[in-house]
Amino acid sequence: MIFDGIILTCVSNLNGERTASSIYHLVKGKKSIQTIQDAHIYQLDKFYGIHSHLTKERFNKNLSALVTAGLLKPVGTKDGVFQLTTHAVNWLDNHREQLKIDYFHGLTYNGTANSFFLRLLLLIQTLTNTKMDHYHFIPVTDNYHVERWVKQVYRKINNNQEKALESLYIELYSILKKLPDKDASVFVDRLTGYQNYGLSTNQLSDKYNLSADDVHLILTGVIHYLLSTIQEKEGNYPILSYIVKDLDKAVQITHSASITSELLSKNYTIEQISAMRNLKINTIYDHIVELALYEANFQVDEYISQEEQEEVLTVLNNVNSYKLKDIKNSVNTNISYFQIRLVLAVNKKLLSQGD
Repeated sequence: MIFDGIILTCVSNLNGERTASSIYHLVKGKKSIQTIQDAHIYQLDKFYGIHSHLTKERFNKNLSALVTAGLLKPVGTKDGVFQLTTHAVNWLDNHREQLKIDYFHGLTYNGTANSFFLRLLLLIQTLTNTKMDHYHFIPVTDNYHVERWVKQVYRKINNNQEKALESLYIELYSILKKLPDKDASVFVDRLTGYQNYGLSTNQLSDKYNLSADDVHLILTGVIHYLLSTIQEKEGNYPILSYIVKDLDKAVQITHSASITSELLSKNYTIEQISAMRNLKINTIYDHIVELALYEANFQVDEYISQEEQEEVLTVLNNVNSYKLKDIKNSVNTNISYFQIRLVLAVNKKLLSQGD
């Protein structure tokens, strides 16, 4: 149900302007500027990367099931483009609270959630086992960086491990008790302690009568909820805050874009950077749009005049579409696709408020 609701919400927000494949790339967390820009423009950033192990076959199967159920219908002759039926609109309204949509902060925690969860899992396993003087156990993860981090933490708290474990329990309980019992229970049943191994996705699916997709999404949603709560009131959660503190809290620009940024700061032109790096000019354009999305003080005026920016925004409001082709056909011919994408990137907050 949750996965179906996410697909339907994405289709609704995209408003027939993107194919279903864009939804697949979004929930998979594809690291392309187009996917990330779409996440911002269509207010779908919360879903970015929340189902990284999803296969295209599985996604298409869900899509077909939604069509068969009368919740989605194709848009004219456009291949892969869908819209909601009246039945789907009513379905979303009736199931909104059950879809857990407010849990997700995908773009914000895409680079943090998995490492945080693995650290938490292994730390709990280590502290509960060593408390019982049981030092030979199979770690729940073989991630080298996570194992190293837990070993370092354990050395620091070796003389106060029982107190640390109690504090961690209190912090987790105080957050999880705010959630519906079923969601909190799914999360707790995934944890491993002394002589108590966490349930697998399939075992959780059987126990709670949920699809494997929904189990994964509930776990991801609860992790995002934990992270957002910790970030909001980190003083209330010293142990959990310590687990998070050196992890990236947001998707960072790609390494390639950072190289382009460095060259731009040295006053190389786009054409020179393209030649120096043996990359297409359009690739350099992609990097600049990526920088515009993440740099708070990005100087967009260096690439498009203020008057032209205002023209793009005016057209955007008039055509009521985020399709680049629709906007391009309505602005001055001197304004390029690259410039339009830049305006969309730097105005993403304004655009999302007006959608």
